[in-house]
Amino acid sequence: MSTMEAGSLPDIELRVATQDDAALLATLQAEMDDSDPAAVTNIDHAAMRAVLADMAAYPHFRAYLVYLDGQPVASFSLMIFASPSQGGQPQALLDAVVVSRTQRGRGIGEAMVREALFMARQAGCYKLILSSNLKRRDAHRFYEQLGFRQHGISYGMALKEHD
Repeated sequence: MSTMEAGSLPDIELRVATQDDAALLATLQAEMDDSDPAAVTNIDHAAMRAVLADMAAYPHFRAYLVYLDGQPVASFSLMIFASPSQGGQPQALLDAVVVSRTQRGRGIGEAMVREALFMARQAGCYKLILSSNLKRRDAHRFYEQLGFRQHGISYGMALKEHD
């Protein structure tokens, strides 16, 4: 069930993020955990450029910037891939979903996720998967309101220490 009527969603524009967008993307990603975007440094920008270059090596893995009224307000990444399960049918992985904290609650996130779902359907995917940190309870409620359901259990293991 949608949180808003489809006709009342904001009219967003998507575009694939490029190397020139590294600083913008790093700033938006800092807002995922409500970090101070002003704390994003040139080192973060260089790291984001490297990430974008790595992503470009995959044929169907891109970061997207979301614009509302010509202003960047959100971002996400989407990977389309096949695996041996389900007879090799493609599936989609939605990741790094973030709406700028000043823009939350306006339907931008819903419009953005609906666009990602549309892209996955157009690619013939049989499912779209995502994961969310346990601490992001507001995000969990948001995804559930859009129709996502918890499926299985996700495990992770840190292979490097983070600062």
